[in-house]
Amino acid sequence: MDVRVMIADDHELVRYALRSLLEAEVGISVVGEAATGEEVIEQACELAPDVLLLDMRMPGPGGVEVCRAVKERCSDVRVLVLTSFDDEDGLFGVLSAGASGYLLKDSPPSHVAQAVRSVADDQVVLDSSIAGKVISGNHGNPGHTGVLAEELRGTLSDREMEVLQLMAQGLSNKEIGRALWIGETTVKTHVSHILRKMGQADRTQAVLTAVRLGLVSLDADKAPADHD
Repeated sequence: MDVRVMIADDHELVRYALRSLLEAEVGISVVGEAATGEEVIEQACELAPDVLLLDMRMPGPGGVEVCRAVKERCSDVRVLVLTSFDDEDGLFGVLSAGASGYLLKDSPPSHVAQAVRSVADDQVVLDSSIAGKVISGNHGNPGHTGVLAEELRGTLSDREMEVLQLMAQGLSNKEIGRALWIGETTVKTHVSHILRKMGQADRTQAVLTAVRLGLVSLDADKAPADHD
């Protein structure tokens, strides 16, 4: 089944380029376009794309407001931000609003197509140039953060920690199952338990919270060691 994509950008040339890029890919189809924030909010639920490719700055409501409105009205639509701006307020704002990914417009075309597929597969996608901001974006008292991390670590089983780390590395449920030699249904159960224990509505927010608390890493080579 094709990944259905809606493109939201106020520049016609950008929309044309993205449509041409994505429709040249096997398994991806563009189902609609929007040039203003209002158009996105009005059309997203009606078009029901799998992925909304969203520019942060368009006429009308901004990217954060648009993302929040779309996720509230049709939570199944996954939002992938594609923007020229890497400011922290916009980054953390849109991720907090429910976006599943954040890419910069200078990304290679192949990365955009792959990111669309990954987000549609319920993975978290962050541009490599801004991933460090998420990792270091730990706002608040360090001591309090450490206490929260220890409390949360105590509620998660060893297997749930393994699943959470693989979620942070961007693996899908099927890929996590293969890596841990367990069934995909079992992975879904673990993910559900993780979200409930962390008090998060989706895996994107769970991963971001875990990264900020230092429980997991976006870099597989730097994953925190398991604690007894």
